[in-house]
Amino acid sequence: MSTKLALAALAMGVLSFIHLFGVEKAGLAVVFGVMALKDPEITLTGQRLAKAAIVAGLAYLLVLAGVFLFHMPLLNDLAAKLAK
Repeated sequence: MSTKLALAALAMGVLSFIHLFGVEKAGLAVVFGVMALKDPEITLTGQRLAKAAIVAGLAYLLVLAGVFLFHMPLLNDLAAKLAK
């Protein structure tokens, strides 16, 4: 069961890069990956899949945060123009 959970987590982690604003998928990938790793019956393949899911989910969240911070001045200007 945990290998299937790890595979689902990895799929969500990868899909979060395909769909714009896939924050919920990236978060679920991390959560499911951690849940799979906590299962005492997890196989070696399942452990690898779960770790890859956690890395993919966290990578997406970091990329999204970086893009958001990079474009923060532009977003502030846009918000100021919309407030007028």
